[in-house]
Amino acid sequence: MTLIPHAIPLINDPEVVRALANRWRRTRTLLLLSTGVLPVAIGLVCVALAGMTSAGQRIMPWWSAIPAVAAAACAWALLSWLRRNGLSDPHSWLPATTLMTGTQLVLGVLPGAGIALRLSPGAAIAVKALCAAGVLGAGSACSLARLAHRSLLSAPVLELGSTAFPLVLDGHGSRLVIGSDRVDWTTRQGGRVDAGVTFARIQHVTAQANAIVLHTASGAWTVPVSDPATAQALLRRRLAWWEEGRDATEERYHELVRLLAAVNGEASRGGVTVTVDSNGVTTGVSFSPAVRDLEPDVLSTHLMACVEKARSDARRQVEDLVLEHAAVKAGH
Repeated sequence: MTLIPHAIPLINDPEVVRALANRWRRTRTLLLLSTGVLPVAIGLVCVALAGMTSAGQRIMPWWSAIPAVAAAACAWALLSWLRRNGLSDPHSWLPATTLMTGTQLVLGVLPGAGIALRLSPGAAIAVKALCAAGVLGAGSACSLARLAHRSLLSAPVLELGSTAFPLVLDGHGSRLVIGSDRVDWTTRQGGRVDAGVTFARIQHVTAQANAIVLHTASGAWTVPVSDPATAQALLRRRLAWWEEGRDATEERYHELVRLLAAVNGEASRGGVTVTVDSNGVTTGVSFSPAVRDLEPDVLSTHLMACVEKARSDARRQVEDLVLEHAAVKAGH
């Protein structure tokens, strides 16, 4: 399984994918190095330091392996986080990489080097070299994570408005953050003011000199920005992307409701056939001529068994539909 997809994630528009392909290719390379290759290399440095503690020792102390285990766990945690939900928030790449590689240094490289120097003083030069390599790797990982973020978002292009990436625009004492379903801003003119509005409340967006205006049903918000035309275009593109996603979600919901309403569980036993709807309510009972020879208590038993089996069949169909709907939603 590919750690980082070759195509930019969370995008279904082929034109947007093509427009951002080169930018994502550079970002992907930098991100692989900063969150994959270098943290794993730091873990290998700790393993090497743990191996050096056995020089001249018949049995390597078990506790000398703790720094290597800690460093490996940090590398695995960073990779798991990136694969699970880190790709959707480029602004977290640098903090996450700094946290994990810093933890590798504090819990892995430095303690491992200290243990190796104490147990194997004859290998002091090699230990110091490995320690320097670990520190250099951590610093390089942080720098590359910063470059990955800048490569993707530092120069906003219109196509980024059709992605789920948070877009941050700074200027004129303000900071504008365009999210996936809302826009937030901070201004420091005459005191700090933090405000925000959801996309559902925005009616339209206009540009003024050094500012954009967000028009809502309850009033207008003026947000200072350094490039009003770019901010307006990006926000309008993001609003259109959000509306398309909302419409698609509503369509999928109505389709799910329609399919659930059409669910019918059915079961037959001993000439008895029972059907139920998606709520388990019996909608039909039929008997074949074979039931004429059945005792009343046996017929009753068959009837109850059919009801339970039909309800179980309906529940299974409902679960399958809901899971399929959830999978489609996650894919979008």
